[in-house]
Amino acid sequence: MRAELKGRTLYLALAAAAGLAFHLWGGFSFIRASAPTYDEPVHLASGYSYLKTGRYAMNIMDHPPFSEMFSALPLLFRSPESFLTHPYFDRRMPYHYSDYFLYNNTVPPDELLNTARAFGFLAWTAGFSAVIFLFCLKLHSPAAGLAALAVYYFLPVFISNNALVATDSAAALFYAASLLGGFLFALKAYGSSPVFPRREMLLAAACAGLAMASKFSMFIVPPLVAGLWVLHMLFFSPRREGGRVFLHALLYCGLSLAVLAVVYRGDLGLYFEGLNATIRRLGEGRSSFAMGNYSSEGVWWYFPAAFLLKNPAAFLMFLAAGLTAVFRNRGPALLWLALPFIFYFGSALTSRVQIGVRHLLPAMPLAAAMAGLGLVGLLSRRRGALLALPAAALSVFFVVAAHPSYLAYFSEAAGGKKNGWKYLTDSNLDWGQDLLALGTKLRAEGSPPVVLSYFGVARPEYYGIKHLPLGFITNVPEIARVSHAGDLCASDRRLLAVSATNLQATYYPDRDRFAWLWGRAPYFSAGGSIFLYDLAGDAAALEKAADLLHRSGYPREAACWRLPG
Repeated sequence: MRAELKGRTLYLALAAAAGLAFHLWGGFSFIRASAPTYDEPVHLASGYSYLKTGRYAMNIMDHPPFSEMFSALPLLFRSPESFLTHPYFDRRMPYHYSDYFLYNNTVPPDELLNTARAFGFLAWTAGFSAVIFLFCLKLHSPAAGLAALAVYYFLPVFISNNALVATDSAAALFYAASLLGGFLFALKAYGSSPVFPRREMLLAAACAGLAMASKFSMFIVPPLVAGLWVLHMLFFSPRREGGRVFLHALLYCGLSLAVLAVVYRGDLGLYFEGLNATIRRLGEGRSSFAMGNYSSEGVWWYFPAAFLLKNPAAFLMFLAAGLTAVFRNRGPALLWLALPFIFYFGSALTSRVQIGVRHLLPAMPLAAAMAGLGLVGLLSRRRGALLALPAAALSVFFVVAAHPSYLAYFSEAAGGKKNGWKYLTDSNLDWGQDLLALGTKLRAEGSPPVVLSYFGVARPEYYGIKHLPLGFITNVPEIARVSHAGDLCASDRRLLAVSATNLQATYYPDRDRFAWLWGRAPYFSAGGSIFLYDLAGDAAALEKAADLLHRSGYPREAACWRLPG
């Protein structure tokens, strides 16, 4: 039995090592293949301005500063211009300022962004690996930790989001790390021989403070961990010492706020001002699309659907097995993995802003840990292994097949990334990242002009795209006003490129704006998020496109795109 266990652990170690190699290859490939996504320039420019000035101004009402500053740290070694005297900075126009910062700097845009991306990707990957492994090690065994890592490394939601300059990964890491610190504290503080574990207290409090300093939704962490201590004392401690738990919780919350105050340079009022502004803004809702449904207030099933569609089938199987085992055993894993996962997932169901599975990212490390527990349980039984191994191989195949477009990954059950636009839009698959792939395709064809309906903030002309902008959805209006197509009518090509979010009219009042394209197959898909159509000879399609051009202020181009007669 011991030899069998050693052999299984060795195989899991090899799987985890292979998974890490794939994860790093996939992440760096995704970085190189991706244009700036919608919010990346703002996060990067804001973080850099905070580091240079010591003042939190640009984006502070929308996001706390820690994650943005952390991502911008490597830029200090490149010394780009900060443009602190530019009117965009003075007027606190984050999208305009970040566009100017990125595309008018002494350091090329790709170098600026990809340096920050690579730094963050390595940091988040290391952090998640440590937290997931330690959780499983303390709750089960080294084999479970290795299994969880093997699962984690093949999750596209982490490969893609960890490789972007955003606040989601930092919040997710510190959420999970806070729970790990709280669990390690509870083991010693509420055991049979209770002690006060100072290091574990400091770990839990520091991670809670950094979580709150990374994303406003993380204000839930201190009360959550304190509540879990109460439950741990009630169900897993031989002693009933509510007074001690109360004092521990009081100290923990105080230390968490102290860490937050350090990040905010003593101005906690600024944090609570931003938190209140964010709560008000999120309460207003936002337009979203899911499986044919349009909503500005949200639907309860959005995030369950996104979770199922955006994760590999084998992961879902292992997670189900892990949850079943956790609830059956009723041990500490139920308290420190399952309940925080269910709590965060459940709270997301009430959200009025539903624009991407990334908003579930804080729950995902816990899910990966439980999937590792489930996988180890399945592998311990012959029948379970016969089920788990083929499922894992199939899911790995489909994940690899998505390379390098991991943001647009959809599970094999959904038909892969080519069908993703039918189910979800926005940051689930289309965050403006695939202009680079579109530009490469068009240059290979001699750089013909294209009518482009783009969702994002990157500059298409930077990628060599000769385009006429049509119904851009962007926070940088300048890129939507200027045509870079030259004389569109002089070309015999009739090319139309449409972002998936615009194809489904997620942010258009006219939901049927591009409905006439739904039944037409694009002749090229840029990463599964931008679709390129050749309308030459298609009279009905050209008439629809011409009508859109005319209504958008391009009467000459509309006239030449219509077929005679």
